[in-house]
Amino acid sequence: MTTLTRPMRAIGSAVLALVLVSLMAACSHDHSHEAGHGHDDHGNDHHAHGHGDADDGRPTVVITHFTGSSELFMEYPALVVGEESRFLAHFTRLADFAPVRDGVLDVELLQQGRLKARFRVRAPARDGLFTPVIQPREPGEYDLVLKLSGEDLNTTHALGKVDVYATIDAVPPAEDVPDSGVSYLKEQQWQGEFDLAQADVRAVQASVPASATITAPPDRFATLRAPSAGIVASTAEGFPSIGARVERGQQLATLRPLLSAGTDAATLNLALERAEANERLAQQDLARHRRLFASGAIAEHRVHEAENTLEVARAETRAARARVVQLANATSRAGIAIIAPISGRLVDLRITPGAVVEVDSMLAQIAGDSELWLRADVAEADAPRISRPDGAWFDLGDRRVRLDVGDNAHLIAVGGVIDDTRRTLPVILGFATSDVGLRINQRVAAHILTGEQVQAVTVPRSALIDDGGQPIVYVQRGGETFERRAVRTGLRDAEFVAITHGLAAGERVVSQGAYDVHLAAADPAEAGHGHAH
Repeated sequence: MTTLTRPMRAIGSAVLALVLVSLMAACSHDHSHEAGHGHDDHGNDHHAHGHGDADDGRPTVVITHFTGSSELFMEYPALVVGEESRFLAHFTRLADFAPVRDGVLDVELLQQGRLKARFRVRAPARDGLFTPVIQPREPGEYDLVLKLSGEDLNTTHALGKVDVYATIDAVPPAEDVPDSGVSYLKEQQWQGEFDLAQADVRAVQASVPASATITAPPDRFATLRAPSAGIVASTAEGFPSIGARVERGQQLATLRPLLSAGTDAATLNLALERAEANERLAQQDLARHRRLFASGAIAEHRVHEAENTLEVARAETRAARARVVQLANATSRAGIAIIAPISGRLVDLRITPGAVVEVDSMLAQIAGDSELWLRADVAEADAPRISRPDGAWFDLGDRRVRLDVGDNAHLIAVGGVIDDTRRTLPVILGFATSDVGLRINQRVAAHILTGEQVQAVTVPRSALIDDGGQPIVYVQRGGETFERRAVRTGLRDAEFVAITHGLAAGERVVSQGAYDVHLAAADPAEAGHGHAH
């Protein structure tokens, strides 16, 4: 908890004066009872709280306090018996760094664990701001506790010891705290993308950059090519589409080979008749050779030659007949079956029914959907750092994909030689995925984790700002005050950066919206000068 005392600027709002009169009239009860009495403050009063004195000269106590689920930034005049102290309590929900928009707030004063007074407001004055008015009855040292109960947040801020003074004159003078730092108000934090992160000691994994490609394993990726020139026809089950799942052995299409140029029906019929005639002659010639051999007129090898001639003639007849049938039946699905060699999904399809394709042209590509590979090319200069990499990460649009060996990935191979053309070392990681955002042959800017680790104070990568070559962070000194801090950085991994100098563990830095704070530091006039409550 950060607590400091500073003067509070005079309240000059007529609206506030009316609200306070109403509150004083409604709160003339004794608030020291254990049962607890309190205020219901539903006003929409406006107050520019900041850096001056209250009407009676009391200094202001400023507190920034965190629980696991909320941040409290609060200002209030020093507590004096019989005097009203209006609390300006800003509650932020840490889950999304949004203002708390509903709930009942109890402000409790306790001694030795016993409740001495409770002051309640049943709703925020506006988003994020609760304004209970506290009027202690007895002086002394108390424990100050704020309890917030709402639909989406229940939290307790135990703020430690607080003094209630007997008279205004007994209040010690305000400390002379220099008003330095960057002011960035709660209203600005709540309106933009903003968040805080605590600098913690953690293990940081070293990495090297590498150009990488998403590929499929060789046994889970197939490219289908045309075995001959032909016309594509669909099967009885229809024609497949990109993204369709296919099974190994499934027929995807039929390829009817093209006839040679100048071939027509008459020519093919003539060739068939000639082949049939040659077959008949070969049959007659074989019969004659067998008779001559039986009479001893010729040698046996002449019979074998006649048999071979007949077999060739029969083959020519079958081929000629097939060509005639193919040409005559243009709608026939007879032809070369295009078969899926693996199971998976069609990731590319270059053909349509009726399309004419050339020999060896690509027809389709099939990728197995159980695993992908990340093939990274590590620069030759970084190759000595790669022995057994333990993962990788890369950005995909606005999100980050992380692969950890032994968790969601496994190491396939680290190349044994440097590519003599590209001067790179290949590193291949396999990973299971159902991520539709990844595509085969997609190129990504990857970072290969080398296996080296160090324990260091770290902050999220998003907390760092490059200010003319000098890395800086913005450290929270109070709920609305930040300090520009130059730091030295060490190893970086997918999420965090090691800070070797300039930041201590436990300090909180701006992790989202750091550049907006940076702009406010450069031009305070644009950041505004106060609240409107």
